[in-house]
Amino acid sequence: MRTSVSAIVLNYANSAATLLTVRDLLAQDFPSLDIVIVDNCSPDDSVEVLRQAFLEEPRVTVIVSQTNAGYAAGNNFGVRWRMRRGPLDYLLISNNDIRIPNPVVVGRLMDVACSEFRPAIVGPRVISPGGFLEGPYRKPSVPTCCLRYSVPLLPYLSRLWQRGTAASSYSRPCYAVVGAFFLIDANCFVEAGMFDETTFLGAEEYILSERIHKLGRTVYHCPAVTVIHNHESGSVARTGGDKAYFATGLDSMSYYFRKYRDASALGIAAFRACAKLYQRVFLPIRKHLIS
Repeated sequence: MRTSVSAIVLNYANSAATLLTVRDLLAQDFPSLDIVIVDNCSPDDSVEVLRQAFLEEPRVTVIVSQTNAGYAAGNNFGVRWRMRRGPLDYLLISNNDIRIPNPVVVGRLMDVACSEFRPAIVGPRVISPGGFLEGPYRKPSVPTCCLRYSVPLLPYLSRLWQRGTAASSYSRPCYAVVGAFFLIDANCFVEAGMFDETTFLGAEEYILSERIHKLGRTVYHCPAVTVIHNHESGSVARTGGDKAYFATGLDSMSYYFRKYRDASALGIAAFRACAKLYQRVFLPIRKHLIS
């Protein structure tokens, strides 16, 4: 019996990027993969373009959300739709700003998911177009995030070192993988309450990992396979601009610290102050360095 996997790809006014991601998914050497494109109430002709592009592809379905309630809600909408239509073993959550250069990525992630460790979530090595590593993530705290925003050279040097160091190919447990592309046990996703729809964009992987760990399940990073994440352009496009993107991410992280980490009001205020300093002073420099 084949293991069924359904990829959920969220589109918002960027059908050109979505076309590339879905075509990469269709090129995967994993025949039982089907794809649900969720248009998150795009104000342009995305739905028509996507439906026409995949009109003769039976593995791809385009559905439309009547409202844009954000990344978490849009993905949940797609998951609920897919699970009503038949048995499903695993979900593949994928941004539409992901490129998949190797056709064995989904298969290798499934190998880890079905291994003796039986992790609930498996994520690949994720890099930016410039080659900088994204994730996997340690459990964030308010003090470490404040330090990261106040002295941004430290994480930049760490990423530069990681890029120049041969990465281990061994899968290993971690706190969270990059939320832009990961495989998750479908039943576990539902049991965990799916994505927290209080957030619009940001902190999804941290919140989901908190819920998964509370169920006694694990999260694994599989660096043997790589995807490319065009993070800045995709995220900015989904929120309507740099300021909106940063603001939604800041609100989501503040919510994560408050609800899931029991952070104090003073700690969250300090975190937000450091984050805004970073946005105004350091973020423009960072964009040039990682592009």
